[in-house]
Parts: sequence; C-alpha cells; structure tokens
Amino acid sequence: MKVSVFRGMLGAAALLAALSAGAQAQSMAAGQDPAAPAAQVLPVPAPGPADAAASVGAIGAVGPGDTLAISVFGQPGMDARVTVDAEGRVTVPMLGNIDVGGLAPSAIGKRIEDGLRSQGYVRDPQVGVEVLAVRSRVVSVLGAVERPGRYPIESTLSVLELLAMAGGAADGAADTAVLLRRGGADGGQQRIDLYVGGGQSPSRAIQDTELRAGDVVFLPRAARFYVYGEVRTPGAYPVEDGLNVMRALALAGGLTPRASESRIDIKRADPAGGEVATLRAKPADSVQPGDVVYVGERIF
Repeated sequence: MKVSVFRGMLGAAALLAALSAGAQAQSMAAGQDPAAPAAQVLPVPAPGPADAAASVGAIGAVGPGDTLAISVFGQPGMDARVTVDAEGRVTVPMLGNIDVGGLAPSAIGKRIEDGLRSQGYVRDPQVGVEVLAVRSRVVSVLGAVERPGRYPIESTLSVLELLAMAGGAADGAADTAVLLRRGGADGGQQRIDLYVGGGQSPSRAIQDTELRAGDVVFLPRAARFYVYGEVRTPGAYPVEDGLNVMRALALAGGLTPRASESRIDIKRADPAGGEVATLRAKPADSVQPGDVVYVGERIF
C-alpha cells in the first residue's frame, strides 16, 4: 500500500517537471528569459474630459483683429502667422486672401486644404489653425474688482465667470453689478442690473447671462454711511438693506461707556440743494447712503 502511494507521488512530481520544462522551452523559443517575471499588461485608460476638450478648439469663431497661426503638415515653407483684417480676411501663402470671418479654426483649416488641393499645390494637404490672440470678441470689467481690464470670449462666458477671471469682487464692492450692452430697444445702450451676491450665493441671472462682444460689466463700490463720536470703531461702513440706527451702531462696535443714548443724531444732505440737516435719531430710524451718524457724550 505504501509502495503504491509513493509511486503515485513520484508520478505526480514527474508530470509537474514535464509541464515546467515545456513552459521553459516555449519561453526560450519566443526569445524570453524563463527566469524573468512575466510582462504585465496595463489597461489603457479611457480619455477623460480634459483629453477630449484638448482636441476641440475653444474659439467658436474668429473675427477682425484675431491672430492665427497656420501650419501645413510637411510644408514648413507654407506656414504663416496672420491677422484677420477689418473685412474678415487673411492672406495665406500661395492662395492669397481668404474670407475667414465668423469661421471656427477647424473650418478655416478645411477651407485652406480645399484651396491647396483644388489648385494643385499639395495633393493631400493637412492644415492646422491655431488662434494665438483674440481681439475681436472681448468684454471689459471695471470698478471694484481685483483685476479690471479686457478679457476675451473664447467660447461662452457668463458674468459670474468674468468676475472670477478678474479676481473676484474687491473689498467694499456693491452687491449689484451693471451690464452695459450696445444695441438697446432705441439703438442706444442697454443697462442690466445683476445681483452679485454680497457674500451669499450668486443669483441665477449672473450665472446664466452670457456675455457678448463689446459688453461692459461695471461693479460699483457699495454706498456707505459714516459713524463717529462715542462709538468703539468709528468709520465708514457699507449700507445694507433695511439698515437702521441700531444696526449701524452695532457695526461700529457699539457705544462707549461715555456715550449718551439720547444724543444720537443723523446728519443728512439734501440731494437737490446739498444742504445738511441734523435729525435727532431713534434706534429704529433708517440710515441712508451718505448719512453721518453722530453719538454725543453724556453730560454727567
């Protein structure tokens, strides 16, 4: 019984040795080192959104003032750097003037390829067009932003995205931005007020309103009122909705121990004549832009 079991173990060992030798022979026949670890096949990652976007031009259409780089594969002598003129045309080597106004870069490349092929200059041309500078579709942002200036519209651009490109609202900015757009109902300028947020969630209108070439976004500074006298932190403060005297004093740090609650005045200028009136204030009285709140000292 023991002999038969021993013979069975020997037979199994011989079978494993034969299989191992066969595998080594196949590896040597394929030119691989049998001692080397097997090559690991890594899966090819699927292209992500950034890879897909990289193959699509961000510029929807070119216009006068835009600078383009034109390259013809295999024909370096035909490469050119051109600027779209006022009539929407560029000058391409061998082809002359070509209308490109309102076309996407891919469509411009296709038009150049057709011209080179039809005139027999290149049998199977491959043309690439890159937009180097955008000057035809720009918008301006002014006022209380960190980086005011002119910014290009590369595809679509909302007011909120423009403010983000400009570094966001600066300290003391108002809650409402003004969009100035040419081509109103009477042919003049259209004014659109958009609520920015003032530290809260931005309004849906400022997120959804798409900008057009030539638009101007102005973010004014918030209207201010002033507090001085017997308060802990006198100074200028932005006017809030529903602001009253009690809230104004709280913003100024509250009253000092020497303050008199019965000697609080509001100095208010008349918008028409500019005359300044002094009003004895109560805690619930409203505070308007430009008001000066004065807290007097106790006599005793």
